[in-house]
Amino acid sequence: MGGGGSSSSSNETTNTNTSGQNAIQGDNLGVAVSGVNDSNINVTMTDHGAMERAAELGELALTSNTEVSTKALETNAKVTSDALNMGKDVVKNAMNFGEKALTTNADVSKTAMKHVTTAHSENLQYVAGMAGNQAAQNSKNLETLTELAGMKADGGQVQTTKQMTITVGLVMGFLAVMFLMRGK
Repeated sequence: MGGGGSSSSSNETTNTNTSGQNAIQGDNLGVAVSGVNDSNINVTMTDHGAMERAAELGELALTSNTEVSTKALETNAKVTSDALNMGKDVVKNAMNFGEKALTTNADVSKTAMKHVTTAHSENLQYVAGMAGNQAAQNSKNLETLTELAGMKADGGQVQTTKQMTITVGLVMGFLAVMFLMRGK
């Protein structure tokens, strides 16, 4: 572009539409004015109170939601409190029951121990009595055997009596041991 000057010119054209046609596709949510020359157009739009009613409805919904939420929280708090109280009562009752069970068990154990102790004492007295009776009987048997052994007899009778005394003594000792073992 050279350094020379340039000039341009413009022609303005004004068109005036007088047909008054308007074409709108889709929802027409407003006002469309077309093809009106030299006119004063006053357009008034109204929502017929829809916005005011919508605000009232929104306020009512928020108030209602707040009341419902408050009631739900109060109910939830009561249910939780009742559940905790019930749990506390269950634990308390269980502890009381356990304490009573332990006390009853201790009483049963004491009674059982008294009966076992008494039975053992009676058994020991019985065994001691049997042992004393057996000892007295053994003494009599030994005395009798000693008398027999002390008798003098002819023809080796003393030796036979001595062997018999030993045999009878062993048999009596064996019988005493068996009798004591049977008592246990």
